[in-house]
Amino acid sequence: MLSPMLTPNRSWSFARIFLVVFPLAACQEAVPKSADVEIVRPVRTLQVSDANDLQGSYFIGTARAAREVSLGFSVSGTVSGIAVQVGDKVEKGQVVATLDPATYQAEVDRLSADLESAIATHDNALEQTKRQRALFEKGHVAQSALDTSDANERSTKAAIASVQGALDKARLNLSYTSLKAPFEGNVVAKYVENFEEVQAQQQVLRILDSEHIEMVIDIPERYIGLSKHVMDVRVTFDAIGDVEIPAEITEIGTEASSLTRTFPVTLLMDQPDTGQVLPGMTGRAKGRVAEGFQRFSNIVVPPAAVFVPEGKSQPHIWVVEPETSTVAAKPVTVGAPRTQGLAIDGGLEIGEIIVTAGANSLRDGQKVSIKPAGAGE
Repeated sequence: MLSPMLTPNRSWSFARIFLVVFPLAACQEAVPKSADVEIVRPVRTLQVSDANDLQGSYFIGTARAAREVSLGFSVSGTVSGIAVQVGDKVEKGQVVATLDPATYQAEVDRLSADLESAIATHDNALEQTKRQRALFEKGHVAQSALDTSDANERSTKAAIASVQGALDKARLNLSYTSLKAPFEGNVVAKYVENFEEVQAQQQVLRILDSEHIEMVIDIPERYIGLSKHVMDVRVTFDAIGDVEIPAEITEIGTEASSLTRTFPVTLLMDQPDTGQVLPGMTGRAKGRVAEGFQRFSNIVVPPAAVFVPEGKSQPHIWVVEPETSTVAAKPVTVGAPRTQGLAIDGGLEIGEIIVTAGANSLRDGQKVSIKPAGAGE
């Protein structure tokens, strides 16, 4: 009688298990296998450029003073005079501010008197030693008396050196009460007024070089290898009209910005005869590449762009096919290392897009996506 009663319950349990397992199996069949999913690798790229791409291009920058300095006294004291105002032009070596020198002059006077006293004491000790030596040679005094006289003479001589050192320092401190302009320029800020107490190294004035102007421009990676071959650089500022100011490249950055992937290049120029370039003005720089340079010896890529495939000995670079967004390994000839990376002497064509980051995780024919500027490595 018990078996008929248990049968319905067992059937219901099997039915519930079947209903639970079947949806799970259906879900598993709906998930595609990982092997069927095409992985798209994010990469960073640059385009191989020619000199013709650089010539005629403008690069924007902001003018700044080639030299600028915040002046402060090397000693503490009370400001007794500020000889300039904001906007004034100053000459190199011009006294621009002074401290009350009374305290420092008094120290010089005191030590000068001490020095005279020390010299007189030494002169007396020297004469005493001469007398003791003469008496010793005649046998009238003992060796110990002569030794004592010699020691006293050396002591007074050392005292002279000590006082002289202190006097030299005091005279130097006295000279520090006059603040001088280190170069020709313009006063752009004044931080203290007459009769104020200032501490050593506290800012008093700020001076900018008025004769020379710098401007930093940002050069894309694809052009940085051509920078040292650029000549006849000209800069224009809308604020002073169409005046073209000759400039020279004084510094080429060796590290790209993590945000823009550009290298800073510093230009130096003299003030034009007409108008004046002020710090903060926006300018445009252009130049031309010297004729006859070797194109491929001036293609520079980051070291991470170059790799050697397994089973091969020649270096390769991944080249991106724009239409399919896939990569292909291309053999290249690597030249000498440069401060900006590795020089490529052959194997690349102008206009090709190469991978500069993420090369080690790629394979031939793989799809890639280009990282935006500022994305992580």
